[in-house]
Amino acid sequence: MQAVRFGRLALVLEFVDGSAYAPEAIERGRDDESWLAAEARLLEGAVERMRAHGAVLPMRLLTVFAHPEALEETAREQYARWSRSLARLGTKRECVVHLFSGPHVPPGGSPYVLRVARRASRTGRAPALKGESAVMEHARRVWHECSEIATATRRIAEASRGSLFSAAMLLEPDAVDKLAKVLDRAAEAGRPLGVSAYLETPRAPFSFV
Repeated sequence: MQAVRFGRLALVLEFVDGSAYAPEAIERGRDDESWLAAEARLLEGAVERMRAHGAVLPMRLLTVFAHPEALEETAREQYARWSRSLARLGTKRECVVHLFSGPHVPPGGSPYVLRVARRASRTGRAPALKGESAVMEHARRVWHECSEIATATRRIAEASRGSLFSAAMLLEPDAVDKLAKVLDRAAEAGRPLGVSAYLETPRAPFSFV
């Protein structure tokens, strides 16, 4: 991978075999879970390495340009938006909070951009935690405490058994520890209710670009 300066930005890119990443090849790859997972892990790893050099705006998985002119045209069109997004996101980090009730499969396994970022909602509306049970009251309290710390939230579509909610949360760097402490308290308070809380470690703001 290499960085190419473009105005005040640097475009991080990699030259690849055009036939291996032609539109029809990518469409076939989307049905191949192992291939897609490998591509997702490459993107995640590259983004995290680049964060050591400054703020990074992750592109969508499998963003491919047929030739340099296409990249330059897109960069010119998106330059102002990318600049605004970098200023907005800056050094902020993305964490994910999961709350489960009863037996469940812990979150994790597949690459983050497939499991979380690709399924993030475009709205920050609170999850529908209806009911007056102790479990629901606990879940609403956890959501409120976590969202108060975050600068923005994105709900994650979750079909797993026992899921109360999953949400990506955009945080200032000094707020990550605060969120971790909230989840520690939530896990302790939820244990008698059969509620489990998970916090995924900070990442680049994939869900908020």
